[in-house]
Amino acid sequence: MKRFSIFIVIALLAQGCGSVPVIWGADALRPILISTPTLILPTAAPIETATPTASPTLTLTSTVTAVPAEVIPPAPEPPSARIKRVIVITYDGLRADAVAAAPMPNLLSLMETGAYATARTINYAVTLPAHASLFSGTCQSKHGVDWDVTTYYKGYSQGVDVWDLAHAAGLKTVMIVNKEKLRQLAEPETTDVFEIVYGIESTIMKAAIAQIPTGFDLMFVHFGSGDTRGHKYGWMSNAQFKAYRDGDAALGDLLVALNESGLRDSTLIIVTADHGGHDQTHVGTVIEDLLIPWVANGPGIVPGEITTHVSIMDTAPTIAYALELPLQPEWDGFPVYEAFGLPILNIHGDTICK
Repeated sequence: MKRFSIFIVIALLAQGCGSVPVIWGADALRPILISTPTLILPTAAPIETATPTASPTLTLTSTVTAVPAEVIPPAPEPPSARIKRVIVITYDGLRADAVAAAPMPNLLSLMETGAYATARTINYAVTLPAHASLFSGTCQSKHGVDWDVTTYYKGYSQGVDVWDLAHAAGLKTVMIVNKEKLRQLAEPETTDVFEIVYGIESTIMKAAIAQIPTGFDLMFVHFGSGDTRGHKYGWMSNAQFKAYRDGDAALGDLLVALNESGLRDSTLIIVTADHGGHDQTHVGTVIEDLLIPWVANGPGIVPGEITTHVSIMDTAPTIAYALELPLQPEWDGFPVYEAFGLPILNIHGDTICK
């Protein structure tokens, strides 16, 4: 009987179960001999589901790679984008060290919240040639103003200055000055409003503030009393300090007027001087004649002391940058980019005019 059973098992394997290894391979034969046939089913399941997994993987990959191409960050706004107008104020004869010595609290406040530097004027440190360099962006040898009195037959400052550029761009320009000779800074047709105001600083500023309701794009305000008293009483004298404090109070009046009109946050204010002085004179013979304050305060300005050298000739290019006017290749000055938190593109030395 035992031999008969063995014979039956061998016969069954030969006829039916012998086909299984053909499907699963030779290695599957051994588990079948030592286990029940039901163990084959779990092995087959992962093999049957392996094929469909390839298609979703391809779809997901194409979707993920397409997203970054559609997300483009907006271009950064230039620091000058919020500047709608520029006001330039010069205190005639104001030495850099006189701002704190006077003192001038409103100007000191603009320095604290704006960018500031001890700048240098041109070597011939007198009013008209220095102002010509301020607005033309060039050395005296280029703008040609070698006189310091009202001399109309000599004409006007030469070259392309910010008044020419502003006029060509259709901007409204205003000059409120305390000395007639400053008329020769620019041709009359390039200034829409020109006023000579003989009087104290508050009177001069009142004429400037009167322009706010009518609108303007570029305004120049000049205070002359500090220079007059310097020649009479001496530089850094109490009489001169009084003139600068009066001018500082006028600056405060302007700030109030701009705030009340809602224009302060869109106005760039640049405060500087034409020259310094010593004893009762200034012709550039000592360093005190040459060092002047330079302050920029307004939208886009990064507060702090400017680390690079600033020249009076950098004022015109800075105005042009703020008003989006074209920089001129013949200019000797550069925009004070550092004041706007931008990389410093150009550096010039202490003596750039020969």
